[in-house]
Amino acid sequence: MLPKFSNEVLSRGPRAILPQNLSEYWLKILQKHCDDFLDRNFAVDQCTETLDTGDPLLVACIHEVLQNDRPAGTGALAENITIYALSITMETIRRASDIKMPMPTLDDLLSIDRIVAFGKINPEFGDFLQRACILPEDESAGETNWFQRLKKKILERFNAA
Repeated sequence: MLPKFSNEVLSRGPRAILPQNLSEYWLKILQKHCDDFLDRNFAVDQCTETLDTGDPLLVACIHEVLQNDRPAGTGALAENITIYALSITMETIRRASDIKMPMPTLDDLLSIDRIVAFGKINPEFGDFLQRACILPEDESAGETNWFQRLKKKILERFNAA
């Protein structure tokens, strides 16, 4: 699957991985990989944590976006894959509904602010973020791993907007 993805998408440059630029075929494939990634890492209503960044398609997408930046550490990679997975989900929602949203650019594709803004205007998505513990209801744990830092960033932006 990765060679085909590389030939058909990655070979066209980083803009090709923007969710709105993906063909229906590749959006569906990536959505399945994103769903699997989110299911493995975020259990709805359980707030469990695992660190699984092993999906080669998602890792390839993140590396394509970051190719001109300094290499990301493991924590940053997991955080970026989470945000990209949510971005793919947002595009799937956009295509299947009448919901309007700004299209991401390479500059804001991995922005938590986009995810939070979408969650604020779409209560079902915001509820999903909370139920999956991506947007926590209680940040009292004080953990400092990548997962807790991501949740804290999202919560801060969600409350500030």
